[in-house]
Parts: sequence; structure tokens; C-alpha cells
Amino acid sequence: MVETVRACRREDVPIVAGMFARVFQRGKGVPGRELPRYFEKILFPDASPDASNESPSRVFLDAQGDVRGFIGIWPRRMVLHGRTIEAAIAGSMMVDQPDAHPTAGARLLRAYLSGPQELSFSETANDISQRMWEKVGGQRLPAASLDWLRVLRPAGFAVALAGMAFRPASIFSPAASGFDRLVEARGRNPLAAPPDAFGYRDAEVTNAELAELIPTLSDSYGLHPDWHSPELSLLLAHAESKERYGDLYRRVVHAPGRGPVGCYLYYGRRGRIARVLQVVALPDAVGATLDSLFRHAASAGCVAVRGRTDATLLDALIARRCVLFHGGAMVIHARNKALLEEVRQARSLLTGLAGESWTRLIGGKFA
Repeated sequence: MVETVRACRREDVPIVAGMFARVFQRGKGVPGRELPRYFEKILFPDASPDASNESPSRVFLDAQGDVRGFIGIWPRRMVLHGRTIEAAIAGSMMVDQPDAHPTAGARLLRAYLSGPQELSFSETANDISQRMWEKVGGQRLPAASLDWLRVLRPAGFAVALAGMAFRPASIFSPAASGFDRLVEARGRNPLAAPPDAFGYRDAEVTNAELAELIPTLSDSYGLHPDWHSPELSLLLAHAESKERYGDLYRRVVHAPGRGPVGCYLYYGRRGRIARVLQVVALPDAVGATLDSLFRHAASAGCVAVRGRTDATLLDALIARRCVLFHGGAMVIHARNKALLEEVRQARSLLTGLAGESWTRLIGGKFA
């Protein structure tokens, strides 16, 4: 038998889950029951008896017929300047024993890019994956390939950062919190959250309310998902739990006399760095939406806020003293070069709920 790539089947799920635990979670042995169940849920969402036994995702088989690689593929319908295009998102590409199978990653990527979709993209490509995309005609979107960080409480942030590398450092959290409170009380924290904007207000909302609002706000983007394929409510349900990041906050920003102009979703925990899932805003309300996010994260006790950039957010983030650094690359590919250029030039919504970060595979814990 020769090495090959085929569709992922239901019987592959336990093997794929075990590979994910070893590659991405540094797990040892067989993962618990929860991780395979989640892979089953996202790879085969249709649980009916007549459902297909094959997923759009792909697996790599070695010469013995054993599964040694995987790439997650999620079809997504997009709207580009009013017309519908078929797209597919790639994520969680992994290879077991890559030294023994050096071409597995490239073969998985080629199998994905040769699919029926008009546009292919991934928001979490590492350096190796990015080079593979570029070799087959893919391109990186620079503005969407950066992470941003806004520090709110300097001492608390320093302790939180140290605790990520050395857990016992967290014992200094109370002292750092006291120092930050003292600095803020004296008005000497240059990184304090911005004051309330006149007339603007924000409020917590439900998933159902977000599912109605996000499509309306998305219309201001040249490229955005068709939130009915898959349903936005399904993506929001998946995003509900990311135990490594904290509680999920869903907020809508209202402008005076205009109603909702932006919204944001982030995960936060007191004394920790908040992680942003999504910011969606009308062009003239991006700054006000970010300001609201920073104020709310500060009120929740977060020491900093971290998220993903895109061209829409970039100027407002820079103006608000955010630090920019390279995260996973946003890469795109289209066989139609005119389409590729049109996507590059569009005000695009491709990350978070529009990409792959809605899954529990990013930020979740599995027993």
C-alpha cells in the first residue's frame, strides 16, 4: 500500500483525537472521552442515521494504512460585495511522527486546496504552514496576521505573564493588585482604560440577540460570512466554553440616537489576560467599540486584553497604545487570481466566529 490522503471517517475520530492531544496539548497516552466526543461533534455535526460517514476534513495514511496526519476543513459560505462565494476554512493541521512522513503536511494541504471551494483560508498558520501555502500560490494577509495586546494594569500583567511560564509566581497577584489600585487611585496609570464616551453605552446580551445583530453589522464589510451557512447560533454555542480563558462576555455598544453600532465577545478572568474572540463594528464606531471593550475588561478585573488584528481595527488599536506582535498567519488561496486580489482589497471579516477560533479546540479543556 502507498501513502495516501482520503476523507476523514467516523472510525478515524479516536485516532485524530489522540493525535491532537499529543501534538497540541502535549498529552500522553489515550485522551479521555470528552475530546473524541467533541471531534465527533464538529466533524460530523449531522447525527441522523442517514448522515454521511465521511467529513470534508482529510486524513493522511502511511504505507501501512494507519492514520498519521489530519487537516480540519469547515465549509463556509461567504458574501463578497453582495455576491455569494463558497469558501472553506482549514485548521488543526497535524502530523504524527513528521520526521517519518515529511511530505504529509504538504499532501494534506494540497488535498484541501483542490476541494470545490472558491476561496480557502486559515487564521492560525504557523511559519511552516505559511511557507507551504505560499509555495502553492497562497498569500498572507499582513494586517490579519498580527495579535494585539492592550495592558490595563502593569503590575498585574507582569505577574500574570510570569505565571504563564512559572505557576508559583501567581502568589504575587495580591501585591500586584494592591500596587495597581494605588497607582490608579492617584491617577498615575498611563494605561488605564479610557473614560466613558459621551452618549455611548454598552450592555450584556444573549447569544440569540447577537445572532440577530452580527449579520446586520457585518453588512458594512466587503467580505463577510453568510451567517446562515453554517448558522451563527451554532458557532456561538460552540464558543460558549473555553475553560482556559475564563468566562465569556457578550457586549453590544449603542451610539447616541443610532442604536447598536458594534459588539464584542471576550473571555476574561480576574487577574488574567482577557482573550478576544470577536470585534464587529461599523466603520465609524471601531474606536468606541474598542474603548468599551477595554473599560469592561478592566471592570471585570482583567490585567490586559489580547486579540487578533484585521485591517479594520489596526489604526484604532495603534491609537490606543496597543502592542502588535506576530501570531499565527492569516493565509488565503484562490485558483481565480482576480478573486484573490478582490479578497485582498476588501474590508474583510475572516477571524473569530468567521474563521476557526469558535471551536473549543482553541482554549478548551478536555477531561
